[in-house]
Amino acid sequence: MVLHARAHAALLAPLLFAAGCGGGGRSRPPGDLAGLVTDVDGQAVAGATVSAAGRSTTTASNGSFRLQDLPDGYVRVVAEASIRGRRWSGESLVDLIGAEQNRSLNLVISEETLQGAIEGTVISNAGFAIEGAKVFVGGPLGSTLAVTDRNGLYRAPRLTPGVTYTVTASLAGYVNHTKSVHVSAGSVTAASFTLDRGDPMGAIPGPDGLTTQAWTVAAEVTRAASPERSVYEWLKRLHRRRKGLPDGPLARQVELKRPTRATPAGSLVEADLFWTYASYEDLFGYLIRRGVSAGSLEDTAVLRDPLTRAFFDLDPALTPGIRYFYAVHRLDTIDFPARGTVGSASNVASATPLAPIRTVAPAQGASVGGEPLLSWTAVAAADTYQIYVWDRFPDLQNSNDPSGVSPVWPADPNAPGSSLVKAPGTSQRYEGPALTAGRTYYWFVVASNADGSALSVTPIRKFTVR
Repeated sequence: MVLHARAHAALLAPLLFAAGCGGGGRSRPPGDLAGLVTDVDGQAVAGATVSAAGRSTTTASNGSFRLQDLPDGYVRVVAEASIRGRRWSGESLVDLIGAEQNRSLNLVISEETLQGAIEGTVISNAGFAIEGAKVFVGGPLGSTLAVTDRNGLYRAPRLTPGVTYTVTASLAGYVNHTKSVHVSAGSVTAASFTLDRGDPMGAIPGPDGLTTQAWTVAAEVTRAASPERSVYEWLKRLHRRRKGLPDGPLARQVELKRPTRATPAGSLVEADLFWTYASYEDLFGYLIRRGVSAGSLEDTAVLRDPLTRAFFDLDPALTPGIRYFYAVHRLDTIDFPARGTVGSASNVASATPLAPIRTVAPAQGASVGGEPLLSWTAVAAADTYQIYVWDRFPDLQNSNDPSGVSPVWPADPNAPGSSLVKAPGTSQRYEGPALTAGRTYYWFVVASNADGSALSVTPIRKFTVR
């Protein structure tokens, strides 16, 4: 039993009570499911098939997907793709709340012939099987959720091999039990847990170091035929590192309110939140609050995952040019959801997404001679425009992978030279290595505000040299 106590904070709003502990016993209208599919290197996978409850969709070029009208309760979600002629897949359970809410989660896929699994039991300290306990299998890129059956058994399949996972068993009213579990190729690793009932410890302090980065991608790039790794995820990593942000979350499983209106035409907006991770034995997850002023924050999302250190706001209602304010609170397992207390707020951070940016010339598929003049549309609040040019389609962007495709201009993205244009300039003549006649080149432009907290990306375009 847990004996020490912390001071309690304010009661949660109805959103948290509606979220409950998950599982059965509910009957609400269907809900939506949104999220991202990445490969084992953290690169977004375009063209993957995502299926759940008899419905399916295909991921966009930034790895995102959306499924609508899914049943309330636990739903198994599977992502599948053919990459370099081999089958890749990944899966997780989600606990759909239904009605006015939707979820967003990260699915990590890996080659099926190499996948491993983790299985085991969750029992109480009295030796009884616990039904409905959640087991979070957290890797460096995302977490997989499994839930125990009436015998306390769980299984987390389709796991990427060669990874040591942080595995946490959690249930409201109990203290979390966490282990490190290594998964080898083609193997099933056993990991069982004992949960102790806990006395209330009070609210957990809010996270430190909350910061944001907003991304806008033109809607023209919402679908791509290639299931290869995405250049957009490579860009995110590059710009996160420049701001000192982590490359990706420990976990990404989110419950979002249903948006009240559609995304403005011409853009896909994502606001990424990062904070300093700290472990608490009674950490249930996080409450995210968002508003259009620091004094009007509303409950927006509940992350029932104790392993995460990031929130990726994929709400279709996010609008370029509007400043959004965020705060994060920690939730504890002992008091959730019966008492509904939350910890103190983190610092308030804000994000103002940029407007979409589009290329102007050369036109898509144009034939050019010499060094082309590259031009694009202006973006309000942009401080710089970064041009990238490749001599092949940039579908293998991984700065840690020697087989990845690097741009020909700039050869070093951290030393851009004349490929970085200061606003209000909206054009620049190509000044990279000599272009080869008869060859096709690919290019796009990234607009950035002064501190790199908001970026906007054009669609990938191509031209051929005469």
